[in-house]
Amino acid sequence: MIRFHLSRSPFAAMALALLAHAGNPAHAAPRVVYTGTLQGAGDVVMELDSKPADNGMLTGRYFYPKHGVDIPLKGTPQALIEPKTFQALADAGTDPESDEPAAIAAATWQGNRDAGGYQGRWTDARTGKQRSFTLRRVAEYDPDASAPGSVQAVTTAISGGVGSGIDANVGINDRTAPYETLKLAGHAVPVGKDSGDGAVAYRMWRDPRTKFTYPRLSRHPDPQVLDRVNGLLEQRHWQMNLAALACMASAYTDGNPAAGTLGSYDDEAVTVQWLSKALMTVTESGSLYCGGAHPDNHFEPYTFDLLRGEYLDWNRIFDAYVPGADGWRKESPTLLALMEKARAPLPAANTKGATEDDSLESCSDVWPSYLALGTESPGVLTLSISGIGHAMGVCLGTHVTVPFKDLAPYLAPGGQAYLVTE
Repeated sequence: MIRFHLSRSPFAAMALALLAHAGNPAHAAPRVVYTGTLQGAGDVVMELDSKPADNGMLTGRYFYPKHGVDIPLKGTPQALIEPKTFQALADAGTDPESDEPAAIAAATWQGNRDAGGYQGRWTDARTGKQRSFTLRRVAEYDPDASAPGSVQAVTTAISGGVGSGIDANVGINDRTAPYETLKLAGHAVPVGKDSGDGAVAYRMWRDPRTKFTYPRLSRHPDPQVLDRVNGLLEQRHWQMNLAALACMASAYTDGNPAAGTLGSYDDEAVTVQWLSKALMTVTESGSLYCGGAHPDNHFEPYTFDLLRGEYLDWNRIFDAYVPGADGWRKESPTLLALMEKARAPLPAANTKGATEDDSLESCSDVWPSYLALGTESPGVLTLSISGIGHAMGVCLGTHVTVPFKDLAPYLAPGGQAYLVTE
């Protein structure tokens, strides 16, 4: 039996916390999550089907927390195969899709599962070297309950990524996604110094396995707002980390040149464009690729309400959106009028990111369909192009800014409280 020492191991503490939430799954096809040690190799986290399929086969995956990269498992309850990478099999002239265990195996896990865990021996297929393993059951859940919907999954595939495996609207936690929570929790650490003046500041955080940074609030006058907003920021960081690690893991399933890389997440630019006691705008931009039709060139601003501790509802500042006939919100007459005024012909020098062949007028033709709002120093509303298809990716970014003072005629009751500059 493994003995966890809570004072020494965050990994163990998370494992024990998950036990409190383990229980009967709400949906079909549950999976069981285990934590423990592979002798001589260190800690591992594993998930396996709760029972074999009708054909007797069992599937699963595992990772070493220090790497966070999933290694697939497939076989029978008596022997699970850990495969070689796709490229290693291709280089050896072996079909990566082969069902012949001896042809694809890098290692074999053999053991016994019971209500408490999974114990046995791991065997290196090349050398025959064996290691014992003892894993403890810590959770059971249904991964399909939090999986991306079909539209989200197809969009991710087309736009050059493998995605996080978790729906963007589902919180990643020890109930909805215990395996992924064990992969992420406790790995990101603060880097650099605080940025900000007075009562509000932020600091960048970094998971050393994925290399890019993402902000967290380090100071705010309301500790509850600080905690809630940092929870949202952490979830965004976690979604991106999972996608980067999934691209690394695709080395086992795909032969495209980006498989086994971080999918260019290590080159992602995450910037705090504006921070006050009332608002915080974070932009994610870059060119991500892990297979698919083309890279995911993107510019995405996210604005947080630091008065309430949530994503900003722009209608709290001015009449920006109204309900649409299809159930989706649409731009209000007020926002459309503001947009038309802002897109009036301007000298090229005043158009951010524009070129002689790519003027504001031509790019803003895609508004309002691809209009995204944000805030930016020194205290302006930004009108950006976001979410546009690959062919028009050159237009991504902020093209017009409107000083906060110019919003005075449009403000909703209480809206001025958001336009403070400190």
